[in-house]
Parts: sequence; structure tokens; C-alpha cells
Amino acid sequence: MTTTLWGAAMCRRRYALGLATALCCGLATVARADVQIEGTPAAVRIATDQAAISDVLSAFAGTFKVTYRTAIPLDAAADATYAGSFGQVISRLLAGYNYVVKKDGETTEITVFGRRGEVAIPPPAPKAAPGGITSRWR
Repeated sequence: MTTTLWGAAMCRRRYALGLATALCCGLATVARADVQIEGTPAAVRIATDQAAISDVLSAFAGTFKVTYRTAIPLDAAADATYAGSFGQVISRLLAGYNYVVKKDGETTEITVFGRRGEVAIPPPAPKAAPGGITSRWR
């Protein structure tokens, strides 16, 4: 009898663990924004559901030969739809950001430096070591 109770308890625990895992995975999928990309680089259409700009760029990377790098988080929400050539869509998607698009054959690389209007503060220049060769010249 004890074995039967222990087996039933283990079965309930496994069931509860499986249910908890399914709920966690399901909630993670529901919380993720949806990005749909259709067309070719010459004529592309994007439909988003409150997706972050980084999610749209990731979807581009999965659909076309695109890589992107960014120095800042691109967590602002994208517009609902974009349509046009690849360059036009990227221009509208990254409006308000400083970025560079580099095309090398079929691969396109996008680098985002920061928000437009923000000034990058360069690191201080290294000081010359005293007593170097330039200090001997007079």
C-alpha cells in the first residue's frame, strides 16, 4: 500500500513539474513580440506587434543575409508596418539613430552607434611619458 501511495505521489510531482514547465515556456512565447517579414530585399514588407527594434533586426538577420552590431540597447518599439526596399525600411526603422550600413556582396552589415543628437564623449588622450625622446630635443 505504501508503494502505491509513493508511486501516486511521484506521478503527481512529475505531472506538476511538466505542467509548470509547459506554462513557463508558453508564457515566454506569448510575451515575445511577433515580427513577420515578407518579400525580397528589393521589395520587403514587415509587420510587427510592438516588437523592439532589435527584434526586427534579428528577424532581418534570420530572413536575409544581414548582421548587425549596436553600441546601445535598441529596445524602443518599432512601428506596426514597414514597406519598401531594404534600404528604405532600415532608414525608417533606425530613424533617430546614428548608424552605418555596409554592403559586401550579398551580405549587409548594420552598425548602430547611438541616438541621433547624443554626443559621444571620447576617452581622455593618454599622456606622454615624461623623459621620452621628445624631451631631449631643444
